Amino acid sequence: MSKLVINRTFGALRRSESRWELVDIEPHVAIRLKQLFPKIPKQQAKLFSLQDSQEVAADLLWFTQRYALQASDKDLRYLKKRSREYHKKQEEAHAILLPDYTPAVRAGLMPNQSLRDYQLVGLDLLESVKRLLVIDDVGLGKTYLGLGVGLLPNALPLVIVVEPHLQDQWCEKAAEFINLSVHKAKGTKPYKLPQADIYVFKYSQLSSWVDVLSAGWVKAIVYDEVQQLRRGGESQRGMAAFVINQNVPMVVGLTATLIYNYGIEAFNICNMIKPEVLGSRDEFLREWCTRDAGVANDKGIVADPDALGSYLRESRVLIRRTKADVGQVAKQLEPHIEWVAPNMKKVADMEVLAEQLAVKTLSGSYVERGQAARDFDLKMREMTGIAKAHSVAAYVRMFIESGTPVVLFGWHRGVYDIWAKELADLNPLFYTGSESQTQKERNKKAFINGESDLLIMSLRSGAGTDGIQHRCSTVIFGEEDWSPQVMTQCIGRLDRDGQEDSVFVFHAVTQYGSDPEMLSILGVKSSQARGIQDPGSKVVGKQVDTDRIKKLAEHYLASRGVKVPEKAESLNDADVELLREVI
Repeated sequence: MSKLVINRTFGALRRSESRWELVDIEPHVAIRLKQLFPKIPKQQAKLFSLQDSQEVAADLLWFTQRYALQASDKDLRYLKKRSREYHKKQEEAHAILLPDYTPAVRAGLMPNQSLRDYQLVGLDLLESVKRLLVIDDVGLGKTYLGLGVGLLPNALPLVIVVEPHLQDQWCEKAAEFINLSVHKAKGTKPYKLPQADIYVFKYSQLSSWVDVLSAGWVKAIVYDEVQQLRRGGESQRGMAAFVINQNVPMVVGLTATLIYNYGIEAFNICNMIKPEVLGSRDEFLREWCTRDAGVANDKGIVADPDALGSYLRESRVLIRRTKADVGQVAKQLEPHIEWVAPNMKKVADMEVLAEQLAVKTLSGSYVERGQAARDFDLKMREMTGIAKAHSVAAYVRMFIESGTPVVLFGWHRGVYDIWAKELADLNPLFYTGSESQTQKERNKKAFINGESDLLIMSLRSGAGTDGIQHRCSTVIFGEEDWSPQVMTQCIGRLDRDGQEDSVFVFHAVTQYGSDPEMLSILGVKSSQARGIQDPGSKVVGKQVDTDRIKKLAEHYLASRGVKVPEKAESLNDADVELLREVI
C-alpha cells in the first residue's frame, strides 16, 4: 500500500464494487468525514461507504489532502481521474453559460419546428449536469425545452409529469413539435405501458405508479410546474417523486415560480432534484434561515435570499432567464390597485362567526388555536371577497362593455355565485375547481374562440395554461392570494409568448377584512422569491411575517371594538410550542 502522505495516516481508502470504502477511520476524522458527507449515518463507525461519483471523488480527494489515508496506487490514480472529470464538467457547465457560447444543434424536431438558442443552452447545461431546475420567466417556452430533453443522448424513455389540466396540452404540443412517440398515462391503476418515447403522467398519478416509474427503465424525468413538489416529503406526490428520482439518471424541474411562500419551499424542491445540495432540512433551517426574535424559524424564512439564489446558480442546480435576458419585452404594465367600498350588508351574518373564530385563534388551546386559525383565515377571505364582489362585478362590466375581454380571478364559491348572477347577461365561462377537466378545457377554448368576453378562473387553477394570451390582455383580481407567486402565475397566463398587447393588471381591494393584511404580508414572501430567483435585483420592500393569521385576528377584533384576549397557554401548550421550535 502506498500513502498519500508519508508521515501519518488516519485510516485506509479502497474501491470496492463501484463504491469507496473508508476503513479504520480515527474518531475525530470520522466526525469531519460525516460533516462533509451528510448521507453517512451519524451512528456509523469504523467502516464508511460512499458512492463512486465524480462529485464524491472530488470531495474525497480534497479530504485526503487534509487527513491522509492509505490507498493503493491504482485506487489513487482512479480517484484523481474521477476528480479531474468532475472539475472538467464544472468548467464545461461554466462555459455553457458564457455569452459567446454556441449551443449544439439538436435533430429530431418536426418540420418547420425549432428550439431557440436559450432553450438549446438549457439542454446543453442539463446534458452536462444531469439534474437541473429551469425557472425561466413565464411564457419563455419551458414546455418546448422540456420536450427537447428527449433529444439528448440516453434520455429515452422520457417521463413528463404535469398538472392534470395540462396533460392533453402537453400531448398535443409534443405531437406538433417533436418526432417522438407519446403515450398519455391513464388512471391511477398501473397497467402494462405500450412502447413509446415519451410518457406523460399527472402529479395525481405519481404515488400509484411509483413502483413502475422507479424500476430503472426511465432515463429522464421532467417535472412541469415543479412547485407542485414544494411540500417535499409531507405530500404523497413528494414522497413518490423522491423515490423515483433516486432511480432516474436525468431529472429536470420546470417552473417560473420556484416558491409560493417562503424559502423552505426552495429547499424541498432542490432536495427533490439534487438531494443534499442544501444539506439536510435541519442544516438548511440553521444555516440559511432567519432566527430573529419573533420570527418562526420553522417557516423557513430565508435570511439572505440573494445569497441562496447565487449559491444555487454557482452550484449549477438552477438556471433562469428573464424576458430581458433573451431579448423579449415583458408586456405587463404597472399593476393598478383600485380601492373599493365593501358591502357590509352582505357579510353581516358572517361577522358573528368570524368574531368567535378570531377570539379562539388568540385564546384557545393549542389544538383549538390551530383549527380556529385555519377556519378564521378562510372565513375572513370569503367575507372580504363577498364584501367587494358587487363592486368587482361593476368594474368587470365596465371593461367588457367597452370592448375589452377580461380574465377574472377569484377563489370562493360564494364570490363566484355573486359574479355569475351579476354578470349573467355576459355569458361568463368558468375555469375553477368546480368544473371537470373536460369542462375547463371546453370553456377555455370557447373563450379563446370569442364565445364570451369573460373567463372566471380560480387563483390556483390553470398554471401553465396556454392560448388565452391570443384572446385577452386584461387581468382583474377580484380576490387576492397569500402568495405573490400564485398571482405571478395568474398574470403569466396572459403575459406569455404570443401576446401582442400590453397586459393590464387590475387589483380590486378593500380596507375591510383580510385585504390590508394580505397586501402587507405579500412583501416578505415576494422578497423571498425575488432574492432566490433573481439575486441582486432591485428590492421593492421587505417586511417581517411572524404569524399572519394572529395578526389578522387581532386587527379584526380591534376594528370591531373587541378587546384582544390573553392567550390561555397551558404547560402542555408551551411544551408543544417548544417541540415545534426544536423540530
